[in-house]
Amino acid sequence: MRRWPRLTLIGTTVVGGLLGIAVTLRAFFRSEPGFGTFALLGCALLGFVYITAAGLLYWRDPRQVQPLTWALAIQVPWISLPGFVYKFAAGAVGSIALVVTKEGDTLSAGLHTYWHAGSSFELRFLQDAQWELGVNVAALLLFVLLQRSIHLTADAVKAHSSTADAKAPVLPIHPDQTLPSRDNE
Repeated sequence: MRRWPRLTLIGTTVVGGLLGIAVTLRAFFRSEPGFGTFALLGCALLGFVYITAAGLLYWRDPRQVQPLTWALAIQVPWISLPGFVYKFAAGAVGSIALVVTKEGDTLSAGLHTYWHAGSSFELRFLQDAQWELGVNVAALLLFVLLQRSIHLTADAVKAHSSTADAKAPVLPIHPDQTLPSRDNE
């Protein structure tokens, strides 16, 4: 894998995850005490810890792509419905969403974009919210970058192994014959 995609993936997940942890811990100490508040902040904290850990695992061993795949996948959906809102991002947010608003008897729809560097988490239940369905384009691009690098790496390994096999010398060995040992030399 090339160096820049790997560093981009590691930097975004680790720095974004750490920023999310810091923001969430700050919210723990500034929010009103209550079970619901602490439960939602706990979910956010777990998500940001997971994203940071996935980035660190990938940094230590580039073959550990499954945790990073999930860490990026949970950031892609951008959903807001009456009664349920889910928006989660670590490192960068670039959402494009179809928004439907209702004022009186009129419905209006349009595209809405939202861009910023940083981490955010929004999870709400049973609250009034506008209709908004979209994707976090930044997370989706990182997800595609990871998937593409996995396939490029797999193709390079396959090509290297096929050329290595073609160049490897073939020694004719009879089934009853054993290879000489270096210990006997």
